[in-house]
Amino acid sequence: MQEPTNQKMNKIKFLLISAIAVALAGCATKTITAGREFDAAEISGIQKGVTTADELKSLLGRPLTTSVQPDGGIWNYYWKDGKATTTQSSDGPVVTSTGEKKTLEVLIKNGVVEDYTYQDEPFWNEQLKGSQ
Repeated sequence: MQEPTNQKMNKIKFLLISAIAVALAGCATKTITAGREFDAAEISGIQKGVTTADELKSLLGRPLTTSVQPDGGIWNYYWKDGKATTTQSSDGPVVTSTGEKKTLEVLIKNGVVEDYTYQDEPFWNEQLKGSQ
């Protein structure tokens, strides 16, 4: 005796939904941000030996961190924005993160910008989380 068509369709739907649920359970994505956003376009307004610490704050806002040096200080601006994705591999879960990051380190002496370095680059990182 054959099963009624509705029962077959319900079994097919159940199997399809179960397969999709299992596939989705193996992957998760999360947005990652770190630091404090700053407008990199304003860096062109920094002049070594001319721009004051107050002017720098007006251009970029407060630095994320500062450190004191004997004759001045270092101001650090940092921003990271991207996504972290967890997938399942044969060795266990794998977390991969990708995105963009900007870092600006400014040397301030006697209240004036003496030097600075700026980097704006993509980042990529893969890390196995499973037992090894």
